[in-house]
Amino acid sequence: MAFRFLSLALCLSALIVWAPSSARADEMCNETSYIVQVATAWPVENGVTVRGWTRVRPDECEELPGTEDLDPDIPVYIYAKTSAAYLGGVREWRGTVSLCVDETDFDILMNTQCSALGLATREFFVREGEQRNRTILAEPEDFGRRADEAGLQRLLQAAGFEVASVDGYVGRRTNNAAAAFRRQQGLGSGVTGPALLDALEAASLQRNARSGLTVCNNSGGDVSVAIAQRREDIWEARGWWRLYIGQCARVSADHLGTDSMFVYAQRERDDAVLPLLGGEDVFCMAPARFLAEGRDECESRGYQAVNYRRIPAPEDGGVQMTLTEIDFVATGDN
Repeated sequence: MAFRFLSLALCLSALIVWAPSSARADEMCNETSYIVQVATAWPVENGVTVRGWTRVRPDECEELPGTEDLDPDIPVYIYAKTSAAYLGGVREWRGTVSLCVDETDFDILMNTQCSALGLATREFFVREGEQRNRTILAEPEDFGRRADEAGLQRLLQAAGFEVASVDGYVGRRTNNAAAAFRRQQGLGSGVTGPALLDALEAASLQRNARSGLTVCNNSGGDVSVAIAQRREDIWEARGWWRLYIGQCARVSADHLGTDSMFVYAQRERDDAVLPLLGGEDVFCMAPARFLAEGRDECESRGYQAVNYRRIPAPEDGGVQMTLTEIDFVATGDN
């Protein structure tokens, strides 16, 4: 019997499904519409071994290296994130155990704080007992065996091609978009399946590398970020993206124009929440995940009215905004 529970993650209510298996090594199966990167950790005598990254395409399973020799009673810790190719920032599957990760492939023995190693901190979830055998990442849409088709649709969107919806049911529009992508890249009609997904991911990473808004957290604590922007004739505010110390996230992949976007952020310190300083434009905000249309009468609609800061002038349609301690603590404050 499989067990399901909700894992709250950046911009995505993601499901993690535990399913027993007879596989010797621990296995990660991906039933989402995203290519995911997985980091794995387990306790050892002198600390914790942390290893990443294992890449898993939609509708594929991969063995997690290093777990095949572990005693069955040893817990294993898992953190997963989507490829940076997608619009709207990286999504995460995480838990409550804080461990170190690097941006590129890594294999470390962790026995001190992550900052001392020059690494970032991520929150891993735990697998124990029979739950260790197989982990299935899923989305609320529950694509199941349609995950590869949904993955094709989502990557076509990320690469700039029109797809009606990401539903895992491939029709004429999806096939036409895939054919147009192959022509654009000079690929033959035989490039399908995993090879097509890999080509789409590479093209999407290149296409989206400079566009949109990337926010980096160089403050002394974790930061939550919300944005406000005009969608046609309507102002829209939405959040949250959680950034750990040293983490960056692309919170929007839209091609940005002058004065097109505003940012609000909160920095956690001890038992207090410090708001971003320097904001002069009022938009709505809610403590939990939110999407608020319009910027007027926030309180009467159940939101809070807060001051958002205008982003710096974009270059080539993109902006990288780095938040430091002085963005939250005024000069002279303790």
